[in-house]
Amino acid sequence: MSATIVPVGVDEETNDAWRSSDIQKPFGDEDNIYGTDGWLIAQYPDGDENNTLQPPYAEITILGKGYEGVGAEQYQAKFDDVAETGPGDVPDRVCGDFWANSGPTGTIDDFFEITLTEDASFRLGVITDTTPDGPPGLLWEASRSVKVSGPDGVESDLVDAVGPDEEWRDADVDYVFFDISGNAGDVFTVSGEQDQRWEANALGGVFFDPSYSNNFEITQIIRDQDTGSVTIEFTSSAGSVYGIDASSDLITWDELDDGLIGNKDKTEFTDDFLAPEKKGEEIFYRVRKLE
Repeated sequence: MSATIVPVGVDEETNDAWRSSDIQKPFGDEDNIYGTDGWLIAQYPDGDENNTLQPPYAEITILGKGYEGVGAEQYQAKFDDVAETGPGDVPDRVCGDFWANSGPTGTIDDFFEITLTEDASFRLGVITDTTPDGPPGLLWEASRSVKVSGPDGVESDLVDAVGPDEEWRDADVDYVFFDISGNAGDVFTVSGEQDQRWEANALGGVFFDPSYSNNFEITQIIRDQDTGSVTIEFTSSAGSVYGIDASSDLITWDELDDGLIGNKDKTEFTDDFLAPEKKGEEIFYRVRKLE
């Protein structure tokens, strides 16, 4: 198969709770745990073996970027300990970042290289918002957008890593996601775009999840032209619990149901609340598998 790279979206809600299984993750993450297949995170102390769990289908390497964390812990964002998962609070470990002294705004720096060791399809998460505003007003490094490139000139567009209506370094975006497919031997590169207002460009790491299951997807959306209600049909498993969300901009999501019990093979949900209010407007829907 030919290599593909598809931007999925950004997560500005999960923050540091990426390993907490009861914190809802967007885009259909089925176990609510980021990094099920592996990770490489700039987690203090540098060199800790917990920093890296190579996925079974790929090897991750750092492309010559320095690690910042030791001695600057108070300026680093905190994230769940990658080695632990579970409901409730997962203990934090200080997260640094991988950085490069970069050039002017728009300079692209390559941070991570992913080499497939077998044919694979997977979801890649890139940790972007690595630095809190501390002390207040201090600008710290972070890429303002992210892209992934692959073999034969395949690459994604730059994906904004700041967020709409946000000032640089007050970034809302915590993770940027891509769905990637390729063959054994294919190499994918994760890159960040520099913002000149700080002399360093940085990303916090990458993590890997199973590809979004083809047997869990929205198969049909039908809008009643008279009432404005919308009926969503999606593939499902009997007894599984699903959540339904709606959005007008793919940024802010309204929860319509968080306890829909699935049927065997397919389930329907009718939005007769929000959709009629927005009759004639564009609405996006997503389905989440909760348990």
